[in-house]
Amino acid sequence: MFENDLTIVGKHATYTRFLVNEVSVFKRYIDVYMNGAIFGFLYGRKSEKDKESSDRANILAGAFITEKTRCDFIYRLIMLLDETSNLTVEQRIDRAFRDDAQNNKSESQIANMEMFNSYVLGGIEVLYEKFTEDCTTKEDYIDKIHEIVSNFKEEIEGVEYNDKIKEVIEG
Repeated sequence: MFENDLTIVGKHATYTRFLVNEVSVFKRYIDVYMNGAIFGFLYGRKSEKDKESSDRANILAGAFITEKTRCDFIYRLIMLLDETSNLTVEQRIDRAFRDDAQNNKSESQIANMEMFNSYVLGGIEVLYEKFTEDCTTKEDYIDKIHEIVSNFKEEIEGVEYNDKIKEVIEG
C-alpha cells in the first residue's frame, strides 16, 4: 500500500496539475492526493476514473514512500469512519488494519483501495471547484485558501470525530 507509482488520469489529472502548477495551492501532486482523500470523505464525494481524456499526472513511488505514514493514517481513518458499506464496527476495524496485513493483494484490500481512491478523485473535484469558483487573481486564491481553511476548521470542530473513533474502538 502506497509504495508504487500512481497515475491520475483524465480530468482529475488536469485538476491536479491546475492546483499545483497553475494556482500553486499545493506544492506537490501527493499533497493534492492526500487532501483529496480527506475532502472527498468529509464532503461525501466519490468519483470514478475519467477515461474520456488522455491527460496524466504521475505521483512517483518516492513521494508515497516519503508520505507513507500520512497516507496510511488517512487511509485507516477513512476505512474506520466510512459507513457507506453498512459494515459492522468489527468489519471496519478489519478493513482498516487487517485487510492489508498480508503481503499479497487480497480482493478486500483491492476493493478498499478502490473505495479510498474514489474518495481521492471526488476530493480532487471538490478542491478544483473551490479554487475555480470566483478566483482569477493571486489575491483571490489566497482569500479562497483562507476561507477553505476557516470553514474546514469550523466543520471539524462541529463534528466530533474523536467520539466516532472512540465508538468504533469501544464497539
